[in-house]
Amino acid sequence: MKADLHVHSMHSGDNHQSVKGILEACRHRGIGAVAIADHNSLSGSREALDIAPEGLIVVPAMELSTEDGHMLAYNIAEEVQRDLSVAEAIDQIHSQGGIAVAAHPFRMRTGLGEETVRANRFDGIEGMNARSTSNGNAKAVELAGSLGLPITGGSDAHRADQVGRGITITNLDCSSAEDVLHCVEDGCSTVEGRSRGKKQSIAYATKVVGYWVGRGFKKI
Repeated sequence: MKADLHVHSMHSGDNHQSVKGILEACRHRGIGAVAIADHNSLSGSREALDIAPEGLIVVPAMELSTEDGHMLAYNIAEEVQRDLSVAEAIDQIHSQGGIAVAAHPFRMRTGLGEETVRANRFDGIEGMNARSTSNGNAKAVELAGSLGLPITGGSDAHRADQVGRGITITNLDCSSAEDVLHCVEDGCSTVEGRSRGKKQSIAYATKVVGYWVGRGFKKI
């Protein structure tokens, strides 16, 4: 099964992609599971759970902003407060029975970095992010290997045409979000995708700066 475990909707505030459009893109591209991980919000996941067609698994998720960078929280029911320390955020995710994954750890500005990841009790590391560079993804995979942690893959899509550019492939049949996450944790999954190229990096940097200015120089 193909699973895109990092997608953003209009609930993130930095794009206009509808949840319905994301789910339709998943259906067209043969993606069987999706995690709509909006910035500091479960609204996209909740909407997806309400309207997802039969056969498409929705993994509840959010991308959480901590003091040091971003992490992905999977299979939680309540939003975790933003701007906590990494340790506090992980504790809150675990208290809900959720899974804490370091998102794009080597990305400038929003990545947690190697030292922070090593110092905390993460359950996994995002090893394929289609909006990260190939070098950043390679370093994330290497870090996960050195820590004995599983890796996840996602597109980090902010437009419907980007959905599925980075994916997690489960080697077992899955019928629920718990099945998908257990497969990742047990090491019976792989990741595939396309990393961000030079031209995309320039466009990405321009877009990020634009949104940053638009937010009044506040972190997302």
